[in-house]
Amino acid sequence: MRVLRAVVALGLLAAALAACSGGSSRSLPTPSKPFCQAAYDFDTNAPKLVGKINKQTELLQRMADHAPADISDDAHTVLDAMKRLAAGDKSVVDNPKIEAALKNVERRAANGCKLYQQNQDGSSGI
Repeated sequence: MRVLRAVVALGLLAAALAACSGGSSRSLPTPSKPFCQAAYDFDTNAPKLVGKINKQTELLQRMADHAPADISDDAHTVLDAMKRLAAGDKSVVDNPKIEAALKNVERRAANGCKLYQQNQDGSSGI
């Protein structure tokens, strides 16, 4: 349980940092609507799914399936880590490579999908 909380907390922290960071110097295409919807669903539901790693993995699978080319490898690295964690592999916790991949996916979702940007009508950027 402690391990899963750490993974979720890391993801939420990375999302918050990405939302506060400036834009990238290179221009990336807008991610697909299915990726953005999957990112929104993960961001919205992950805090309610602490202890339900298989449900979290399903949400991550949708993100990886629709990830933009520039972060596809990172999305699959995070998905693989979550699957390994679900199977009891604790070596994925505090792994710098996995943490970097997670930050890249979170940053791309936050910035590309405008997860934390509110429209004038009060709705999210999705």
